[in-house]
Amino acid sequence: MKNLVKLTILSLWTIVSVNAQEVLIAGRTDIHANASTITNDNTTNTSTTNASIKSTFEFTSFSEYLSTENVTDEMAGNHFFGNEIAKKMYLFNDHYSYKVPIAPGNFATKTVFRKPEIYMSVKKIERYLEKSVKKGDLNISVAHNEYDKVLNVALNILDEDTDKFEMRLKSADENAAGLLNIYLYEVKLENIN
Repeated sequence: MKNLVKLTILSLWTIVSVNAQEVLIAGRTDIHANASTITNDNTTNTSTTNASIKSTFEFTSFSEYLSTENVTDEMAGNHFFGNEIAKKMYLFNDHYSYKVPIAPGNFATKTVFRKPEIYMSVKKIERYLEKSVKKGDLNISVAHNEYDKVLNVALNILDEDTDKFEMRLKSADENAAGLLNIYLYEVKLENIN
């Protein structure tokens, strides 16, 4: 009798777990099927986004923050997700980090990050998505689209008041999948251009 109860509980747990995974995958696929599209001038078209997703954080989007026109291939280098992401990563690193001298007269410098919580979360998501693609857990085009949205958010919110957003990132407890979900499902960029 005990074994029958254990088997029933295990079966129910398995069914719930599989269902939860299917819902997550369906939600991620739906996001990318209806996701905002980047037009030739790098502006975001949000008219086709899924209306059922309620954003917690809304920020203003400016196309000039996403403009990679002045970034050459040599400046950007290579990236796992392609040339477009490499250029956005160059902008991201350029805008979010700078070097300061350690002491006057000393030529050594240290790197300082603007909004370190956001910077570290983007880097953690990048590593997570790369590992997921390499393991075969995630399609590279889905990972590319997700990371592109993360970078778009990060590049647009640098000069915004992000205290509450950074607190939300801290609450994800450095879980890369949780951080990714925050960027994908809880942030909305309003295009004003």
